Amino acid sequence: MKTLLASVLLTCSLALSSSVFAQSEAGISHAIGDDTKTRFWVASTENGKIDVSVIKSEKEVSVNVVDQFGHTLASKTIKKSESATRTRFDLSQLPDGPYKVVLIDGKDKEVKTIELNTQAVEAQRVVSLG
Repeated sequence: MKTLLASVLLTCSLALSSSVFAQSEAGISHAIGDDTKTRFWVASTENGKIDVSVIKSEKEVSVNVVDQFGHTLASKTIKKSESATRTRFDLSQLPDGPYKVVLIDGKDKEVKTIELNTQAVEAQRVVSLG
């Protein structure tokens, strides 16, 4: 359990310090509702993947990745017994555009907006000597 919490805290600190976050809103969310302590962070990783870290009270919550039309593309349910989790979503095959990461905690929900942008890699000419 300590290792899991340490991993989540490390992920959270990386999310806070990362400046290459996929043009999302703030890396830290505020608590959902006034009486709960559920929090979640979204951090970009390599090649179009994101890590979603959730620290929650004893409720079942779900995390969904949703496109601009409201279609759920990926979903993860976090059980009551799991107090801290990190889930990786692979968005590398999705087209560029806006997406949302939605945390649903009972009747409350919180949304983080992310933007996928493909960046062209500039070709380099290499000279080999023989």
